[in-house]
Amino acid sequence: MPSSVDQDRPAPILLQSLTLPDPAICGESELYLHRDSGVSLDLEAGRIHLLEGGTAEFDGYMTLFNLGIWTRACHLEGLALRLEGEGQVALQVTRERVAGDAEILVETLVTLAPDGIWIDLTRALSGMPGTGLPEMDGLLKLRLVAQEKAVLTSGAYLATDTQAARDVSLAVAITTFRREAEVAATAARMASFLDREGENLGARVHLHVIDNGGTASIPEHPHVSRIENPNLGGAGGFARGLALAQDGGFSHCLFMDDDASFQMENLTRTIAFLRLARSDRAAVSGAMVSEACKWRMWENGSVFHQVCRPQFVGTDLREPEEVAEMELAAARPKPPGFYAGWWFFAFPVAETRAFPFPFFVRGDDISFSLAHGFDTVTLSGVVSFQEDFSAKESPLTLYLDLRNHLHQHLVHPGLEIGPMGTIKVAMRFILRSVVRMHYDSAEAQLEAWEDVMRGPNFFAENADMSVRRPQISALARDEAWREVPPQGPGEPARPGILKTQMMKFTLNGHLIPFWARFGGETAIPARQRGLIWPVWGQRAARFYDGTGRRGYEVRHDKARFMRIMRRVTALALRWRRAYSELRDAHRAGYAEMAARPFWEARFAPATSSMQSVAAAE
Repeated sequence: MPSSVDQDRPAPILLQSLTLPDPAICGESELYLHRDSGVSLDLEAGRIHLLEGGTAEFDGYMTLFNLGIWTRACHLEGLALRLEGEGQVALQVTRERVAGDAEILVETLVTLAPDGIWIDLTRALSGMPGTGLPEMDGLLKLRLVAQEKAVLTSGAYLATDTQAARDVSLAVAITTFRREAEVAATAARMASFLDREGENLGARVHLHVIDNGGTASIPEHPHVSRIENPNLGGAGGFARGLALAQDGGFSHCLFMDDDASFQMENLTRTIAFLRLARSDRAAVSGAMVSEACKWRMWENGSVFHQVCRPQFVGTDLREPEEVAEMELAAARPKPPGFYAGWWFFAFPVAETRAFPFPFFVRGDDISFSLAHGFDTVTLSGVVSFQEDFSAKESPLTLYLDLRNHLHQHLVHPGLEIGPMGTIKVAMRFILRSVVRMHYDSAEAQLEAWEDVMRGPNFFAENADMSVRRPQISALARDEAWREVPPQGPGEPARPGILKTQMMKFTLNGHLIPFWARFGGETAIPARQRGLIWPVWGQRAARFYDGTGRRGYEVRHDKARFMRIMRRVTALALRWRRAYSELRDAHRAGYAEMAARPFWEARFAPATSSMQSVAAAE
């Protein structure tokens, strides 16, 4: 019979599970664990089978435990490992403070049991009763070696004696526009998860699907609501989601993309972190991995200063040492200008001072983070898999990118770089397009520069982009994807240093007479089209998709280059003269537009079913 002391102890909080691959989301097993031939996965049943001598190491991005992040940002009175299964295994828990250099914390023989065994890690980590775990660096990794035939049915790291846990309620907002199948699948998966695990999360959770297209079909569910909204882009959709979170009395809000696929473990870890966070301003930024390459990190948070600088891009998530270097660095204080992408971003509702700015899309997440300065962390394994930005690049997206970059530097005092600094930002964008012979994109970026110079009223009048969007899209002539003759495999060779430098100084031949006659020609796969080096020395480039049957071709055009550069010069002169006035006007406009009253005037009324849900909750 349990003692009264045991009965008074709060229930442990599940921090993170030993997650297994979900083939529908990510089947790269080395992101989760490394194993020898004596270990097999039963993904349908969620089990790991080990033959005698079989070794499983839970040292992957999805399963290691980052002590640095959790102990610095959270109240952890105690920490334990719980394992369920059958059979005897040799268990080892190590702490890695330097990538590739681990020390043993616990090593013992244990017999797994269906109702679970507990391995207390508190004392091994110098935790003391009443004071909990001290702040510390390092990564925890688990290693199991079967001493006989064994099976692991589940495993998790748990916080014990959690006296300081706070009440959390989470409003999840997914903004969607005519991606009916994707958003319906996400809503169904979340509804199923909440039905199954909702009571164990320790938080009230409700999903609001903000339907900007009016076409989503979402079955009725007590934890899911569809909200029809005008097509105000991601900015307007997430503004609606934030308003619903405020009206529903939720403590936190989570923004997610409609094309992001993720394991529900994201919610478990995020909610546990928010419950135990020391700071009232704690927020969680999810990482992003490209659907096209699920073992390579695309962005684990990003820093904005003149350009967006994705953090840890290219990290091979299959390699334990690369993952360790990334996670140890992620535990350090975030650099100035750090921001969270809205494919997965959870933040405290009470600490919001501004609503999203009406960028439509692109830049609203940057601006929101810069305006608030939340205490944002990234958590290992909290990640969305989706189409990366290079796959989405077009004259329209590049128009939106330059527009928001200029605006951020105008309105946020910490980003002030003056007229010449912002001219350099615009020049960098436009010249990148020009040297790649993407003149359609360069002309769209010129339009972006002009639109920012129209002042803040431009954004207010074009919150839905219904007029400007088709105008910019119509600029895509050469860069419009179309059927092309089949393209065989092969990639361009990387040029040498001498050729690279010559092409930089001549803007890829634009300053060399008759370049269109003797430059080379090449074919470039879509995954490399955001890079510059594949076009160095070329007078023409054909870009093609993964099938080799769709693509577009761009060619050297000196006359078009000259027209673009004349417009650049004229705009730069105008910008320099008007800079101070523009900056002051945009800052005043930001305060007016990044606010709830601005958005409420543009929202469609909530449906009666939504109002009843809000009242019930």
